Amino acid sequence: MKQNGDMVTFLRNKDYIMQDNNLGGGAFGKAVLLNAPYIDELFVAKMYKPLYEWTKEKFYANFLDEIKILYKLNHPNIVRIYNYYAYEKQCTGYIIMEYIDGKDIGDFFEEYNKECEEVVTVDEIFVQLINAFTYIEEKGVVHRDIREGNIRVDINGTVKVIDFGIGKILMSSKDICDSLVRYIDREGSDTLPKEYHDGIYTSHTDMFYLAELFNRLLKKITDKEIKPFSYYNILNKMMEKNPKDRYGNFREIKELIEQQNFVEMPISNEDKRIYQEFTNYICESLISYKMEQKFNYNTQNFIYKLESALEENVFEDYIQNNAQIIGGIVTSGYRYRTDIQIPCCVVKDFLVWFKKSTKDYRKLILRNIIVKLSTIKVVFEFDEELPFN
Repeated sequence: MKQNGDMVTFLRNKDYIMQDNNLGGGAFGKAVLLNAPYIDELFVAKMYKPLYEWTKEKFYANFLDEIKILYKLNHPNIVRIYNYYAYEKQCTGYIIMEYIDGKDIGDFFEEYNKECEEVVTVDEIFVQLINAFTYIEEKGVVHRDIREGNIRVDINGTVKVIDFGIGKILMSSKDICDSLVRYIDREGSDTLPKEYHDGIYTSHTDMFYLAELFNRLLKKITDKEIKPFSYYNILNKMMEKNPKDRYGNFREIKELIEQQNFVEMPISNEDKRIYQEFTNYICESLISYKMEQKFNYNTQNFIYKLESALEENVFEDYIQNNAQIIGGIVTSGYRYRTDIQIPCCVVKDFLVWFKKSTKDYRKLILRNIIVKLSTIKVVFEFDEELPFN
């Protein structure tokens, strides 16, 4: 029997199959794509391997900081970490993390057109980023390296913030000196914030660089049929050079966006009833996620899934397999209860209401469902060989 304070060692190692031995990399390492054959899932392994040998020991602490930060964060718009291997004597190590099937946000905007807008609008991309950085800030973390290569958009339109290699956990409310300022790639930046010249970096600085990046990305869109961006007033204030002229925090921005969206879209009591009745059944059925949370942001695909479920239960009073409904929204692995019965009439009422809604209203509804389902916990599956009992 292990006692408190004893070292607990997992003897069984997981084996992976190399899928792609060169996903790219940067100044501090490289990444490869691995397949875990036991569960048939893809993962990214990031290796700490600086380009210059003399920096290897100097920045090893930042690699360990990234592990600490990623373990601290659990949000659908932030890359998930699943394991790590630190080799302190060699000043190297590996991080096993979520694989994001998509493009970096710069490439995504370069190719953005009407077809892309059907999957995710520029407004929704911005909102997802604000949600991510609101969470990051409230966890006491600053990213410090906001650029195109560190934000990805997957094939379902989900934004993922990655690479916290030079991020920091704030230990107090004081400003932290940006000791890595010369390693942060700001190529193409139109302006620099006051903090840059003062040699400090806070979450207010994250706010500036996020807005500055997004402003440049919007200029890449050439398709004239794309719906105009709705939050320029917010973006411009985030980009003020003096941090005192920006918003107080990301939470303030998030609440302004929500207020703006809901003011423009009238929501009746009947709307709330239909929405809540449908989503409450899903929440009751969904127990937990097996891996990272992944969701379907495509409204047309969501409609198709619900229509298919109703067609396959047309002679029933209740949906026979709740996964038919949950799978319309959740695209990652999950556990669900079979004793909860979802009435077909509830699904049908919701679908009729959803299809009658405008395109923007549909996206708002689906986004709200995803936020609601994001509150359900992730419970990882472990090997059968337990280190203690």
